[in-house]
Amino acid sequence: MQPAALFTVAALALALSGCSSEDPGASSGGGRQTACEKDTRKDIYVAGLSKQNAGLSVKLVESTPAPPAKLTNAMTFQVLDGAGKPLDGATVSVVPFMPDHGHGSQVAPVVTPKGNGTYEVANIYLAMAGLWRITVSVQTPGGAPQEIAFQFCVDG
Repeated sequence: MQPAALFTVAALALALSGCSSEDPGASSGGGRQTACEKDTRKDIYVAGLSKQNAGLSVKLVESTPAPPAKLTNAMTFQVLDGAGKPLDGATVSVVPFMPDHGHGSQVAPVVTPKGNGTYEVANIYLAMAGLWRITVSVQTPGGAPQEIAFQFCVDG
């Protein structure tokens, strides 16, 4: 094989492996931990998981599937104001992003307000295994946007 062709093949192989988060020695069987089991940055999924900042809190009411998994997910969030009251009338958006890989999802989540501060989110597409940051952005009328992020690791 010519040196230029060999270089091209090697570069292609490196590029194709660059977006994998799997530990080559990890597997879910045989007593070895998966990459996700070892990741200490992830949130442990439980229905009702809640996070807050100075002005609001966001509760992950449920996820389908539970816990979040590779491919298409749906989640229901409840947004509460600083006093703990359900926040209706906000503009809520959700952005999935892989911090280790520097990319998001190719599919835009769809947010539907359901009342009582509850927002259903469809089409949360987690294309590959690894750590995903799910950022919930909340904009109240006349207020600055606020963000709260959940991090889940999905095995592949």
